[in-house]
Amino acid sequence: MADPLGISNPSPAGYRTSVFGKLLAIMIVMAGSLLVLVLGFFAFYVAPNLDNFLGRVAGESARVIAAGSPDLARAQRLKPLLDLEMRYDGPHGSWATDEDLPPVEDVRHHHWHLFGPRYDVVDAPQINGKPNGAYLFRWTFRRKLHAAHVQVLGLLVVLMALVIVTAHVLLRRLLQPLRALGDGVARLADGEVDFAIDNRTCDEFGALTAAFNDMVGRVRGMIRARDQLLLDVSHELRSPLTRLKVALEMMPEGGKRAGMAADLAEMEVMIGELLELERLRVVEGKEGGIRKEPADLVAILDAVAASYRDREPGVEVMAEPGEIVLPLDAEKVRTVFRNLVENAVKYALPDSRPVRVSAAREGDRVVVRVRDDGPGIPSADAASVFEPFFRVDRSRSKRTGGYGLGLSIAKRIVEAHGGTIAVRDHAPARGTTFEVALPGDG
Repeated sequence: MADPLGISNPSPAGYRTSVFGKLLAIMIVMAGSLLVLVLGFFAFYVAPNLDNFLGRVAGESARVIAAGSPDLARAQRLKPLLDLEMRYDGPHGSWATDEDLPPVEDVRHHHWHLFGPRYDVVDAPQINGKPNGAYLFRWTFRRKLHAAHVQVLGLLVVLMALVIVTAHVLLRRLLQPLRALGDGVARLADGEVDFAIDNRTCDEFGALTAAFNDMVGRVRGMIRARDQLLLDVSHELRSPLTRLKVALEMMPEGGKRAGMAADLAEMEVMIGELLELERLRVVEGKEGGIRKEPADLVAILDAVAASYRDREPGVEVMAEPGEIVLPLDAEKVRTVFRNLVENAVKYALPDSRPVRVSAAREGDRVVVRVRDDGPGIPSADAASVFEPFFRVDRSRSKRTGGYGLGLSIAKRIVEAHGGTIAVRDHAPARGTTFEVALPGDG
């Protein structure tokens, strides 16, 4: 069954058109916007201000350390405590805590970059008024600061992902009643009324589900009342019809008597079909009026086709080699295909090709297709052709005959066998295909 909301098995197209997809897109956009906002806050406010503050602290610390004229041993002790590398270049020699430290004069006017190491150059205290060299300080705290920023942002991205995943799960759960309603609408559109949607919520979706179930119940009651009315009328008409037949026998022979006899015969056929339609009703899974026995479906189709051998445009049966034996009520299944073929032949055009009846196993089903080359069924009528008394020919011409009950009876018989019947290729152009699917394993 189709998923109109795209929630059950969401595809890219389903996400774009469903409420679920739109809500999820809003969540993703909001999460992305918040992430960009936090990144901008860190990049343009927190990081520069924090670095500026730490830079001032580092510069003042460098001047204090240089004032104490530290030697290499003291510099080595300060290195792990302050994340500090030091170098001294002066008249009394040079030393460095790290071999890759450049000469002091090479970096005196160095321009450092954000999150790179910070360099400070401080002159050593003079001795007897004479220069005593200079110290180079390389602060590496920025590396840890950068690593801390990356960790915070990484944690933020993970949290955003968790929020999106959680929102995805919660939205699927919250919108489950909406998906159930969509499925219910699709089932109702297919003509199914014997169902109710499970209602487990007390929110707006719960109220909508309750209203939908009430509507389905009302529709089901109306349909049953209509069917019961037809059944009661059919039963009540039998007695006056019998009296009319008795009175007709007493009339003299003539054209008037023949016309009345034909009208009575038509009424008897219609009433018989109405009663048959009711006997075939499937209630709570029970197969109304069906007695199954192993039967060869191909033989049934051949027999139906043979009865139309002398009628234009003819009937062709195409089936896979061998028998297709299924548990069937052979006589009623024969009625199904006789009704389908009769319609195809009755509405054939002067230049129509023969009616094609094909049968083949498709997975666990046996599918029979009856394809004609007639005027076709308008798309607007395709959903109604199985309704009692519905005819595509609104004029109800005597030329085409019938009462609009044949396809209804065929549908009841197929459903009583656990199968389905549907109209395919119902374009307004030429040709219509009726597809009957029966369980292949019985």
